[in-house]
Amino acid sequence: MIEAVASPSGAPPAGPYSPALRVGDLLFVSGQGPFDAAGQRCGQTFAEQAHAVFDNLAALAAAAGTGLDRAVRLGAYLSDHAHFGEWNRVCAARLSEPYPARTTVPVALPGFDIEADAVFWIPEPEDRA
Repeated sequence: MIEAVASPSGAPPAGPYSPALRVGDLLFVSGQGPFDAAGQRCGQTFAEQAHAVFDNLAALAAAAGTGLDRAVRLGAYLSDHAHFGEWNRVCAARLSEPYPARTTVPVALPGFDIEADAVFWIPEPEDRA
């Protein structure tokens, strides 16, 4: 069964796609930018935008019964490869070991500096402790 997942505190989709889809015990999260629930861009610095992206990923994960500590894959798209070091620092602050498998690529982004997508494991209720 495929179930759409959304969060009222997360950014709304910018097109015809689901913010996240639960398939079995996995949650596939669409690209999340640094936007609030009203669709307004958050953060002036790269780090502020990266934390806003993590906030959106965390909100969707929580809506499905999981969290950032259950991320198994993280894809990041940076407006400039010069942000890579700062991205690593934000990831170290927001994630825990074992860190998710990760890909980071520079791309042209329209008016913001980072977007990220993720895959999360959703544990059974007895495994959530």
